[in-house]
Amino acid sequence: MLLTIDIGNSNIVLSLLDGQDQVQQMLRLRTVPEKSTSRYRREIEALVQQEQMDLSQVDGSVICSVVPALVSVLSAVVRELTGVHPYLVTPTSDTGLTLAIEEPNTLGCDIIAADTAAAEDYPLPVVVFDMGTATTVTVVDADRRYIGGAILPGVKLGLRALFSGTAQLPNVPIQAPPRAICSATIEALQSGAVFGAAAMMDGLVDRFEAELGRPCTVVATGGLSGCIVPFCRRKIIHDEGLLLRGLGKIYRRNQDKCRLLH
Repeated sequence: MLLTIDIGNSNIVLSLLDGQDQVQQMLRLRTVPEKSTSRYRREIEALVQQEQMDLSQVDGSVICSVVPALVSVLSAVVRELTGVHPYLVTPTSDTGLTLAIEEPNTLGCDIIAADTAAAEDYPLPVVVFDMGTATTVTVVDADRRYIGGAILPGVKLGLRALFSGTAQLPNVPIQAPPRAICSATIEALQSGAVFGAAAMMDGLVDRFEAELGRPCTVVATGGLSGCIVPFCRRKIIHDEGLLLRGLGKIYRRNQDKCRLLH
């Protein structure tokens, strides 16, 4: 089994992948950069026991992180719990993609992982929406070149900014109201969050396709994508496991380097 660790800005996701990169088990905990290795180990051990995750099956591990301070912390926890040295995804990893952008070394490894899976699993060109703390919108063209995209605040972050920056607007759950034109404040906020995000997705893909001069496959992943995709007018594939499959694919493409870690 392959143990994958996706360290995001809000959450850390640990999962066990089988040989076909299918998720067998998954654990989730909050990202807290200030926590020590010992605290993370205790939390993860408790979750592993609670969910009956069998780490004795682990024969490889891969880490993807957008929080640099936690790479060494989680790497140490993985080594202590499994005896395996995790492989760290970086922009220099072999992914099968060409990073055709300015400053490729600054590209987030979460984007690299998701786009690696999208380029292998879907017809090209492909547009990937990753809807987490931030929403990233990225493009892999027909020649398997990562050519860039757009970045905007995530749906939850946008609502949180409204709540914290105004005196009278409440914090609301992210769910679609019955209609787009709303007379109540809570539903109006939900309309803007859900229908506004869906319209953004439709509109950005229109612009991307116009610039590329051809239609694209469109895939959405990330924690909030399932709330938004049903309200898009375009065909958008919801693929919750995209990033994790990408980690599995990258690990297997870099197995020679991974063996050197053990």
